[in-house]
Amino acid sequence: MKLYSARQAIHDAYAIHLTSKGFEVNPLASRMGSHSIKQENDLLICNAVEAGKIIAAVEKLDEPFRSWAKWVYAPRTEHFMPEQGRFFQWLERDVTEKLAKSERDYREATQQRIRDVVAYTVMDYRSYATNGQHLYPASLIIKKCRIQRQNWKRDFQEWHGVYWKMCDEYLDKTALIGIVRDVQSLLLRYSAK
Repeated sequence: MKLYSARQAIHDAYAIHLTSKGFEVNPLASRMGSHSIKQENDLLICNAVEAGKIIAAVEKLDEPFRSWAKWVYAPRTEHFMPEQGRFFQWLERDVTEKLAKSERDYREATQQRIRDVVAYTVMDYRSYATNGQHLYPASLIIKKCRIQRQNWKRDFQEWHGVYWKMCDEYLDKTALIGIVRDVQSLLLRYSAK
């Protein structure tokens, strides 16, 4: 397993885990004298062990960081839908708490649009963090949430900025630092090569 970053390591570890379920090492490789088959078996075993270490590091994270790391960086398959659900439950509670503490008294319809803006912001961050492209730029969020442009700055822009920053400086950094710390020996070993 080649390791370039914690983000890539998480993705590759879960991809290896999903694709190697039930893989069997060829027990005849050493008896058959086939050096290339033995090397392939050894590589499969090493990759599985390294993937296991990274997965164990992710599983040690507290919530919401564990579900964040899996939802954002693991392969996009139905296997990680529960993580998405857990993360969005946490996100809903967080937005509700922040709305309750807000100095502004938002109407119920505005509160729901704020929740939608936050959800799109988080999905946009996920896209940007994994492929460098905005999936939901502000202009599209405004359109999807049916927000009048003149109301964006007053009611929604701050929420967009707060949650983008939360994704970047709190969720992502905390999760990734935890992974790097736990698998640093693997990352250092490969960066030296």
